[in-house]
Amino acid sequence: MTVSSQVNPLYISAGCNRCPKSLDWGGNQNQLIYAQSNSIALVSGSEPFQIKCSFSKHTERVNAVKWITSSDFVQKNQLITNEFVSVSKDKNVIVWQGQDFEYEPYQILNGHSNNVSIVDAMYFDENSTNLVTYIASAAIDSTVRIWNRRSQSYDLKNSNFNQDQVIVSKMNGFALALRFYLLPTSNLPLLLIGFDNHKIELYVRLHNENENKDQFYCLHTLIGHEDWIRDIDVCQPKDNQLLIASSSQDNYIRLWKLESNVLKNKEEISTKLIIEDDTVEKESSKNNELNLDEDEEEDEMWKSEKIDQELKLKSSLFTVHCKKTDTYIQYSINLESVLFGHEDWIYTVKFHPKMSYGQPLTLISASMDKTLVVWTYNEENSVWIDVARAGDIGGNTLGFYGATFDPTAKYIIAHGYQGALHLWRRNLEEPTKGETLIPAVINGGHFDIVEDICWEPEQNYFLTVSKDQTTRFHGRWNHDGFDTWHEIGRPQIHGYDLHCVSFIDQSKFVSGADEKVLRIFESPRIFLTNYFCLSQDQSIEDFLKKADNLPQGASVPALGLSNKAVYDEPKVENDDKKPSLADELYKEVYFNRVELNKPPTEEHLLQNTLWPETQKLYGHGYELFSVAVDTTRKIIASACKASKPEHASIILWRQHTSNNQLSFKQYDTLKGHELTIVQMKFSNSGRHLLSVSRDRSWKLFERKAQDDHFEFCRGIGSKNAYHTRIIWSCDWSHDDKYFVTVSRDKRVCVWLGQDASPDDCKPLGKSLDLKESITACAFAPSRCTDDNYLIALGFESGKIQFFKWSPENGFIEFSVVKDKFSHHLTVKRLSFRKIFFAQEKLKEFHLASCSEDGSTRLFSLKA
Repeated sequence: MTVSSQVNPLYISAGCNRCPKSLDWGGNQNQLIYAQSNSIALVSGSEPFQIKCSFSKHTERVNAVKWITSSDFVQKNQLITNEFVSVSKDKNVIVWQGQDFEYEPYQILNGHSNNVSIVDAMYFDENSTNLVTYIASAAIDSTVRIWNRRSQSYDLKNSNFNQDQVIVSKMNGFALALRFYLLPTSNLPLLLIGFDNHKIELYVRLHNENENKDQFYCLHTLIGHEDWIRDIDVCQPKDNQLLIASSSQDNYIRLWKLESNVLKNKEEISTKLIIEDDTVEKESSKNNELNLDEDEEEDEMWKSEKIDQELKLKSSLFTVHCKKTDTYIQYSINLESVLFGHEDWIYTVKFHPKMSYGQPLTLISASMDKTLVVWTYNEENSVWIDVARAGDIGGNTLGFYGATFDPTAKYIIAHGYQGALHLWRRNLEEPTKGETLIPAVINGGHFDIVEDICWEPEQNYFLTVSKDQTTRFHGRWNHDGFDTWHEIGRPQIHGYDLHCVSFIDQSKFVSGADEKVLRIFESPRIFLTNYFCLSQDQSIEDFLKKADNLPQGASVPALGLSNKAVYDEPKVENDDKKPSLADELYKEVYFNRVELNKPPTEEHLLQNTLWPETQKLYGHGYELFSVAVDTTRKIIASACKASKPEHASIILWRQHTSNNQLSFKQYDTLKGHELTIVQMKFSNSGRHLLSVSRDRSWKLFERKAQDDHFEFCRGIGSKNAYHTRIIWSCDWSHDDKYFVTVSRDKRVCVWLGQDASPDDCKPLGKSLDLKESITACAFAPSRCTDDNYLIALGFESGKIQFFKWSPENGFIEFSVVKDKFSHHLTVKRLSFRKIFFAQEKLKEFHLASCSEDGSTRLFSLKA
C-alpha cells in the first residue's frame, strides 16, 4: 500500500510491566527502555521524558529488558550499533539492533521450555579486533542458558548468537539474578547467579583443553542471605578489586569484596580450589577450613549457627591459571558489609554507573516497602550511610519492583507494582554529606487493558478507563513555547475493573465498572486551577469564574469506594474517640492542596487528584458495559452485560433539579437487543441514539421533541445478511448523514443516518471486507480537503488504518499507523478530537486510541 499521509504520534501513555527487571537505561545513546505488555517502549532522552515509540515481536508479556553493556575497552571503540535483549513469557529471547528510535529484531534465541524471567548481556573484547558478546537468560524451566557471538572487526551485523552452555539449577530451583562482569587482573568473563536457595554462585569462563572448548565453571558460592536472592550488581573501585552487592527477600543488602593477587609461582598457592588446564583440584586450605564445594558440608554449615558465623567472617580463596600470561592469580572474597535500611523485600541494588577512582562509592536500593535509598560509603568511618530516601507516601499501592541510574548518573528511575514510573533528578550538595532527590516529569500510564476513551465537550482533554481500576485524565502542558501531553489527574481509583466513561460537561463525567452502579464525579476547584496553570486553556478559566461551590479536593474513606468531597472547613478531631481496628489497618487517603507548575508525580496523582463522587445511579442488574451522554449534556444512556433480552436494554437518565442540586434520574428504558450492548452513540444533533450489540444487530432510536423520550426507529436483527459476527463499534459522521459499523466478521458497513426512511436498513454502497477482525471505528469531525469523509479503523492485531469514503466512490485506502507507533494488541476504542487545524492547505486531525496492550495513544494526521 502507498501511504498517502504520515501519521505521527503526539502522545503515548503506558505503564511498566509488573516484573522486577522490566526497565533499563543505557546503550551508546543513553536511552531508556521498559517492558510494556508484549512490547518494549523506548523513551526520549531528555525532559520531559516521553515514550517515542514501541517495538513488538513477542507474543506474550515481556518480563525483562537489558541493554548489552560493555567494558572500558569496548567503549573506547565507540560501537555505533546499539543492542538490547528482551525475554518473555513466550519462552523466547530476542536481540534487538538499531540506533536512535529505529530498532529491529536481530535474532530470536530459542531454547527455554518455559517462561523466561531475567536476562543479562555484555560485550567482551577477545583481542584488539574481535568482540565476544555473552547473553545469559534464566527461566522457570530451572535452567540458565548462555549464548555467545564472535564478531570479526567489531561487526555486529554479520554474526549470530549460538547457545553455548546450559546451567541446570539444583533441586529444580530458579535463578532470580544474573550479572556479567570481568574478573580483575585476569580479565576473564565472570557470571554471578543468584538462586532461590539463598546462594550466589560465581562462574568464570575458562578453556577446557580436554574438550577443546570454553565454558563457565562454578568456582565459588557465596552464602549468607536467608531468603531468595533478588538482584546482584558489581563495580570495580580498584584495579585489583571488585565490590559485589546482593539484595534479598530477607530485607538485607550484602556487600562482598573480591581481590586479586598475582602469585610468583605455583608453590605459593594456598587455596581450596585450583583451576589449571581447567581441571578442578580440591585441596584443604590452611587459611580456610570450610570446604564450600561439597553439598553435604554446605548443608551442615547452613544448619550450624556457629559455623555460619565463621563463614561470614572468614575469607575464601580460589585461584585461576591465566594461559595468556602464564600466571597464577589468587582471588580472595569476603563479606564486607551488611546494610539494613528496608523493611520489605529488596528487589534492586545498583552501583553508580560512573564509578571512578577517588569518587565515593554510591549504591541505590529499591524495595517493596515503597522506598528507594541512596547509600554512600564514608571512608573516614568505613561505613555505608543512607544519604537520601524517596518513594510513595500513603496510597493503596505496593512498593518498587526495580530502579536504576541513567548512564550519566544525573537521574534515578524506579518502577512500581502498579506499573508507575518514578523519576528523580539528583541534586548533589556535597558528595561527602549526601544529596537530595528532586522529582522530575516522566509519562507513565495504565498497566492493564484500557477499555474506553472519551473527549470532554470542548475537546481539550480526555479520559481513559481501564481494568487496572483507575480513571485517568490526559491533558496538555504548555511549557518552553510548545505543548506536550501528560497524565494530569487520576479522578477515580476504584475497587472494580472499569469498562466505560463519558464526559457530562467540562467538569463532570460518568463511569461504569464491574458493578451494577453508575457513578458521577465532579472536578474539584484546585484540580481545574492547576490544569489551567499547566495548559493555559481559556475555556477552563471561563468555567472557573462561574463555578463558586466546587469542593477543594476529594479523599477516599477507609474501606470505601466513594470519593468524598473535601472543602475548606478545618478538620476537627475528637481526642476522646478511640480509633477502630479498621481505622488502624486501613488508613484514609487524605487530600493535600498542592499548586502545580509541572505535571504531577505518581505520589501526587494517587493522593491529590481525585474527584469527589456526586451521585450513584442504580437500575442495572449486571456489570456496566457501555455509557453515552447526548450533546445537550442532559441525558445519559447506559447498558450492562446481558445474556437474555430482558437484561439487554438501555436505561436513559435525565438531568433534573432537586433542592437546588442537579442530579440524574431514570426516566426511560429502550429494548430491542438480545445480548450485551457493546457501544452506544448519540448523533451530533442529539436527535438519535445508535446502539450495537453482541447479537450482531444495530438499533436506531429517535428522540421525541415534546418529552425527550426515545422510540425505536429502525435497525437490523440478529439474523441479518450484513454482519455475521458481533458488531464491535459504531460512529456517526460529523453531519449525521451517515453512520458506520464494524464487526468481527472483518466487514465495514456505512449506513444512511438521520435522513433515511424507517425501511432503509441496507448498507450504503459496497461494504469493505478486510483480512482481519475490526474492533473499533471513528468518523473524522470534518470532511477531508478533497471533500471525502475520513474513517479510522482499529483491528484485533492492534493496527490502525485510515480510509477515505464517499457515497460515489466508496472506500479508498489512505494511510496506516507505522508498527513502531501503533498498538500491538486489540484496539478497544478510537475517538477523533472534534476539532481540526488547517495547515499547509491540509486539515490536521487528532485521533485518540486505547488498547488491550494497556497503552493510550494520540495521533495527528493530515488529510
